[in-house]
Amino acid sequence: MNDLIFPGPDTLCEDCGYALKGLRPGGDCPECGLGLAESSPGLRLGPGSRREVELDLVRRPGAFFRAMRVDGSNLPARWFMLKMVLLIGLFWLLWDTVGGYWSLEVDLFEAGVVVVSLYLLSYIEVLGVVYFARRRGWRVPFGLAERLVCYSSIGWIPAAVVMGLALDWYVAGDIDRWMRGLLGVWGTWQSVELLVLVGAVAMLWFELLVWIGVRQTKYANSYCAHSSDGIGTGKSGSVVET
Repeated sequence: MNDLIFPGPDTLCEDCGYALKGLRPGGDCPECGLGLAESSPGLRLGPGSRREVELDLVRRPGAFFRAMRVDGSNLPARWFMLKMVLLIGLFWLLWDTVGGYWSLEVDLFEAGVVVVSLYLLSYIEVLGVVYFARRRGWRVPFGLAERLVCYSSIGWIPAAVVMGLALDWYVAGDIDRWMRGLLGVWGTWQSVELLVLVGAVAMLWFELLVWIGVRQTKYANSYCAHSSDGIGTGKSGSVVET
């Protein structure tokens, strides 16, 4: 990577979004002071093995999204989300078998509903990310938003566990019984409202991962657009299906 390629015509400071074209690579961003080397697309070489992807998303999601490529195919990210939602579907299918004493009957149809619902919620999240990115002037098109959400789908796993427990307790009447014992007066609709609140809280890890991903890629520079070896043809910040 040489000075003529980086900073290129659409290279932005990955911290503040300042246009870096024409600046010396060894300098700092005039706007925020971040070293230009920190915005080099050469830092975005993508994750390592599949195992490293999962471990990094759990242990250091910020570093994972900072190294994530924003060009190339989204297929690996889509396969990752498919694996996550299928694991959750299997978990729901076998919930009574694993728990033994749980009362909620989970059959194949219900597991399928869970999988489809997670996909719908995930792509609603993608549209939300694109909308807010446009409002704020961030460089997060649909393809990049999809990639962020796909990798953040690992956050659905704790949400599924929490909601599985909460639904079991609700169906068994445990929530009504516990809350009446605690507060004295408790209605069935209040249990439904509590269940919705628990569901919203359970989604926090997923939402947090998406938020971290957006922060780390909102002005991301494409490796393909700046590489001197002829790899790729996409423009900086774009996600090119190859």
